[in-house]
Amino acid sequence: MNKKIIATLVLGTVLGSVASYYIQQRPIKVTLVTPLSAQLQSTILATGQVKTRTSTLLNSETAGLVTELAEEGQLLKKDQNAASILDKDAQSLYQQAQANLENSQIKLKHLRTIEREQAKLKFEQAAILVKQAERQLANIKALAEQQLASTETLTTAKETLALRQKELANAHLQQQSLRANGLEEQAAISQQQMAQAQANQAQLRTQKQHIISPFDAVVLERKVSIGQYVKQGDALLSIAPPQQKELIANVDERWLPQLSLNQQATVVADAFPQQKFTAHINYIAPAVSDSRGTIEIRLSNTQWPDFLQEGMTVSIELVTTAIQESIVIPTHLLQQSDNQYWVWIAKNNTAQRQNIRVGLRHLDKIQVLDGLDSSSQLIESKTPLQLNQKVNLQKE
Repeated sequence: MNKKIIATLVLGTVLGSVASYYIQQRPIKVTLVTPLSAQLQSTILATGQVKTRTSTLLNSETAGLVTELAEEGQLLKKDQNAASILDKDAQSLYQQAQANLENSQIKLKHLRTIEREQAKLKFEQAAILVKQAERQLANIKALAEQQLASTETLTTAKETLALRQKELANAHLQQQSLRANGLEEQAAISQQQMAQAQANQAQLRTQKQHIISPFDAVVLERKVSIGQYVKQGDALLSIAPPQQKELIANVDERWLPQLSLNQQATVVADAFPQQKFTAHINYIAPAVSDSRGTIEIRLSNTQWPDFLQEGMTVSIELVTTAIQESIVIPTHLLQQSDNQYWVWIAKNNTAQRQNIRVGLRHLDKIQVLDGLDSSSQLIESKTPLQLNQKVNLQKE
């Protein structure tokens, strides 16, 4: 039994060898393909997304209820109202501060136009009374010397003069305090300035109810909702300048040699497939992503289409520079084993493997960097070939 098995195996091996020899010796009809020497230009296709490079948060400057809020995607002009916050105490405080300011202004005006004039008149009146008291005392003294007036009358006249002199001194002090830049005016001015500062602060509080855009911008995101209560400092909106959008895409690392800054691209937004626009590469990442084997690129433009919105998906088409005098072969002839590219070539009417190094691809063509020249004879066969297979060459 074992001898029969061994004999069968030997017979199978012999027959296999004979069959392999017969296949190799029997010529197979193949098509001969000559490499082309031509320019090769490739199109890199990628999918990207609209992103904004930088954004600014508009925060609430007071506490209260949100009564107005710009919509996402809305375009805002500089100084345009973007949100409104209802501060219930702001208006009453402003009215009270305005009333205090008006009172201080009236008081200062009253001092300058009435009180100062009254003090002047009072001083003049006191001076007249002093002169009258002096003349009366002089008369009484003369009469007393003639014993025509009593000592008591003389004493009363002296006291009256002293009283009038004190009144004059008080009138003088009051006039001094009410003079221009005097103590009373300085105090009134300080009070008015304080009232003005309080009014300004109250007005600022009312203005803080309205959040305005600091520049022309587009609203990226609402952080709160209308009717929501917010505290001072809470974020309300995220905004960005309209032209600071970028297209972010990740391209297979094998295309890195064909990428360059300012390289032009044709872009189509998936939502608006009929409206093509252009952009250019303004950034190529310095490193390849380890996990995905891709390189990040960013594209910009000086004037984006109005329909382009944050987060939109776009298709990007990058055209590479044409390579002069390249050896080009059809991609379907390309074989690969253990990360080595090779093709079948004809030598002495037999099929031989030729290792090659490839470069740029475009549609059904591929650039050969090394291993072939324009005189090489490539084999195209519908029948699987073996090494040293005899072939019957037919030109393409």
